Amino acid sequence: MNAGLDFLQRLALLVWLAVLLLFLSSLTAFFFSSRRVRLDIVVSWYRNRPLSRNTMRPLLLTVAVAIVCALLVQISPSETPAMRIALMVVGAGVTWVSFDWSWKQLCAAVQRQSDANLAWRDKTDAALSELRLRFEPGGIRQAACDLIARTLGARHVYLYTRAGDSFSLSASMPLTPESDVSFSVASLLRHELTSGHTFRCLRVMTADGRRPRRWSKGMPARLEAEQSLLMSVDAHVVAPVQSGAELSGFFILGPHMEVTGYSGEHLRFAEAVARQMVASLAVAELFQAELGKLREVAQDQASRRAARTTRTHLIPPDRFELPDLDFAAEHWTGDLPGGAFYDIVSVPNRAAAFFLAEVPGPDEEAAARMVQLQTLLRTRARAYTEDLAELLESTQRALGPSAANRPPIGLFCARYVSGSGRLQYLNAGAYPPVLIRRTAEGAEIMRLTCGGAPIGAGPEGPRQVGEVEIRSGDLLAIGSAGLAQAPGLDGETWGEPRYIDTLQSWESQRARDIVHLTLHSVHEFSGKNPQVPPRLLIVLRPN
Repeated sequence: MNAGLDFLQRLALLVWLAVLLLFLSSLTAFFFSSRRVRLDIVVSWYRNRPLSRNTMRPLLLTVAVAIVCALLVQISPSETPAMRIALMVVGAGVTWVSFDWSWKQLCAAVQRQSDANLAWRDKTDAALSELRLRFEPGGIRQAACDLIARTLGARHVYLYTRAGDSFSLSASMPLTPESDVSFSVASLLRHELTSGHTFRCLRVMTADGRRPRRWSKGMPARLEAEQSLLMSVDAHVVAPVQSGAELSGFFILGPHMEVTGYSGEHLRFAEAVARQMVASLAVAELFQAELGKLREVAQDQASRRAARTTRTHLIPPDRFELPDLDFAAEHWTGDLPGGAFYDIVSVPNRAAAFFLAEVPGPDEEAAARMVQLQTLLRTRARAYTEDLAELLESTQRALGPSAANRPPIGLFCARYVSGSGRLQYLNAGAYPPVLIRRTAEGAEIMRLTCGGAPIGAGPEGPRQVGEVEIRSGDLLAIGSAGLAQAPGLDGETWGEPRYIDTLQSWESQRARDIVHLTLHSVHEFSGKNPQVPPRLLIVLRPN
């Protein structure tokens, strides 16, 4: 009997020695076989795990039976071998049954928890997706309150956001609180919500909702005062709204619809909604900014289209000729409509009136003012054909009410009577026209500046009408400021010297060709840039 006992003891010892040797061998191979060790861990969750052979359960069961049997052998050295074998068989059976029951209970508990976690994850994903689809800040805050109240079963949810030195009510669900309270940024509540690296929900009432919890170790008097504030809004849980490293606000959750109160899943859901609300508000801010820019661009494009459409109606409707004067005009417009136009009107006694106006201001407003100005000039050109000063005064009186608080208008008007060889003009703040005359000493340059201040520039004195003789071979160029101010590719403006040199280089051509070639030269100099103000040019050449 003693020989059988020694045999069983030696057998158990050999089993433990084999296990120890295997462990030491594995440890040695782990440290000395390679200096680089790669460990891959893959964790997968399935709603319904597929049926497969479970190797973990038999392995653990075998280990448990082996341990129990080894312990029974060790604690019964005085028993007979038959008794010890019987103890091992009984122990193995009890271990098998106990392990099987425990395993099933553990698997069921894990499955229930997994199903609950998956259900809350689905609810959380659905709520976060709903917040991501909103781009209006007020709607995002209200939707967050609604989601928390509806999903968690809270009787009410209030959102307080920081405004200066306090947290004030920003949104509520379903109604606003009866007590109008705010919380200081130096409160104990803020300190407790921000005490950790990651802000967590704070329970401020017991589960039964009958008495407040002592949720802070701060001064008792301050804690009691803040507990009174929270009780005035019937707060049970406070969920922080973390923006970066700062507390930008918090949700106050009222009593739960059920007696059980709020669980850990409820609090994690509220924290997830708070985080997504912060992200959605940041996106909404960017979205609103971009939307504002797009609206401005759309409005600007609509204004430009309206201004271009209006400009097509400002072109002189009829083309006429004078026997001793060759004249032409042309208008170039890029993507910026601008507020400049010209007009040439036939007046009695074989005469012509020339107008060039520059109207500053927004595109639509400038277009409306140009239409009004052209209408006034055309109706007065025949009535005051021999008195440019009175023509301008009458036009300014008519513009008076609409010109108030608006930028002044630069206007050049001139009158030429066929056969007279003289040009009457009045320059009211427009870019000075250039008269080029060839003499024995060379080219003589004169600028027509006589007139007065722009229209609408304030109190003005009497207008002075100028008169200049134009002879055969002279060239008079009436251009807008956009000609000389046209920018080149290097930032340098075209300038008046180039303007005059270009006119002189084409002075032997017809007026129509001079206008076209000059505008083309400016266009080439600017690199064909469309983002520049419009350019106008009227050329007069006596025959």
